[in-house]
Amino acid sequence: MPVVIGLIASIVFSLLLAWHLSKPIRHLRWALGAVASGKLETRVRPLMAGRRDEISDLGQDFDRMAQHLQSLIGAQRRLLHDVSHELRSPLARLQAAIGLVRQDPARLEASLDRIEREAVRLDELVGQLLTIARLDAGVRDAREECIDLVDLAAAIADDARFEAQAQGRELSFEGVGDAALVVRGELIQRAFENVIRNGVKYTGEGSTVEAWAGAEAGRFVLRVADRGPGVPEADLEAIFEPFYRGLNGQATSGFGLGLAIAKRAVVAHGGHILAANRVGGGLVVEIRLPLAADSLRKG
Repeated sequence: MPVVIGLIASIVFSLLLAWHLSKPIRHLRWALGAVASGKLETRVRPLMAGRRDEISDLGQDFDRMAQHLQSLIGAQRRLLHDVSHELRSPLARLQAAIGLVRQDPARLEASLDRIEREAVRLDELVGQLLTIARLDAGVRDAREECIDLVDLAAAIADDARFEAQAQGRELSFEGVGDAALVVRGELIQRAFENVIRNGVKYTGEGSTVEAWAGAEAGRFVLRVADRGPGVPEADLEAIFEPFYRGLNGQATSGFGLGLAIAKRAVVAHGGHILAANRVGGGLVVEIRLPLAADSLRKG
């Protein structure tokens, strides 16, 4: 009799243990099927409340994966919507110019000028979109070279100073020491140009953009501070998203892609880019790149 009771108890215990172990696995299977069907908001961790084991950790990893997928697909959808919107305006102006020529051939010269401007604008937009697409896909064809980043920033600032002076503005640059690093030169140059020229674009008339470059605590730092309208605190992260211009940027030219390209180029090199409002008005954008030899990402 004791043997029979022990056997029954063992069977019951085994069944309870199997149910306890299989329940979270069933939750995971259900969640995988939901995500596969397009329900990216699915989360499995709340269904495993109270568990503190490896399966619970697996559920937490699944939720992070689902969150990341949801963010990526959401960003792609927003990008597609924004691209469609940005393309619609120049195409509409092209059609209007063609229509004016057909109605009044005497306006051919002015219409051709308009068509040329819109074609150049479309070409610039497509070029920037291709750059973002390459960076998102992982650039492998860009040539790697050893560049002194302080010298590169100085050369770009020197060119931008002429543009600033032509607009009634000024740009000062200070470079400290050397900061040689193996980088994809084309991408880093584009990042530096976009950040410095963005400061020139938004700084107030008669004001000075202050740029500083050098090594700090094992990192290269490029800091650009303008005297423009600044950015609302809630939007300091959003300015690095494609097509973001905000209320302060609606009257300026461009597509809102410069800082988005800069962020992707910097992240591809293991660095960071951040923005903060400046005391007294204006915006400070800072690029930080690790000077370690293995900072360049191959992906």
